[in-house]
Amino acid sequence: MQQDFTGKVVIVTGASQGLGAGTSKEFARCGAKVMLVSRTLNKLEQVKQAIEALGGTAETFACDIAQEESVQGLIEKTHSCFGAVDILINNAAYHKSVPVVETSKALWDTQIATNLTGTFLCTKAVLPDMLEREYGKVINISSSAAKHFFPGFGAYAASKGGIVSFTHTLSEEVKHKGINVNAIYLGMTNTEHTQERLLEDEAVTIDLEAMLQVSDVLPVIIFLASDDSRAIMGAAIDVFGRKS
Repeated sequence: MQQDFTGKVVIVTGASQGLGAGTSKEFARCGAKVMLVSRTLNKLEQVKQAIEALGGTAETFACDIAQEESVQGLIEKTHSCFGAVDILINNAAYHKSVPVVETSKALWDTQIATNLTGTFLCTKAVLPDMLEREYGKVINISSSAAKHFFPGFGAYAASKGGIVSFTHTLSEEVKHKGINVNAIYLGMTNTEHTQERLLEDEAVTIDLEAMLQVSDVLPVIIFLASDDSRAIMGAAIDVFGRKS
């Protein structure tokens, strides 16, 4: 049965493609007003047009989620367009596979800033309204790399592991106020970014059709954002796919 998010305001970061775009379209299909967030405005506009073509409601905001001023601008525009935020999907991420010995501080900082600091800043920005209204859903997209370890994933795994620890701790702080904070350990998913990564490595051959699909992940996100999940607080759920 399709969930009904009519009247709900949702922010989705990393909404220009892949899981973020799919999540945004699904929330809009379920009646939510969606703020699409990414650093790439032209791609966001394409997602917005697709949502509006289906009768949904969406707005766009080009945002560097690692910068506090940029995130504050996002919240101000969301309030102006739609009102207070009910649901936040922290999906934006940056990944580059490099062995630790070859990882520059700049590359480390970029992955930590986008993946972990960005999650912190966006969450902190929406919390005051959620606490005041004693309602809110925060869903943080972590990675299977935070618990199953791969060479070259040092900075990425650290950032995604930090997201899970942040999720657990924040949930303890706000669960008494009716705010659900949960995370997803996301397995390798068939998205544009994944396909680009695989093309760069000729030694890797993976059946994209057998891989975890965006459509497999959406029901989990939608459930965690719904009132049906009100008893789930501080969880980190494995979404790896059958053949991961």
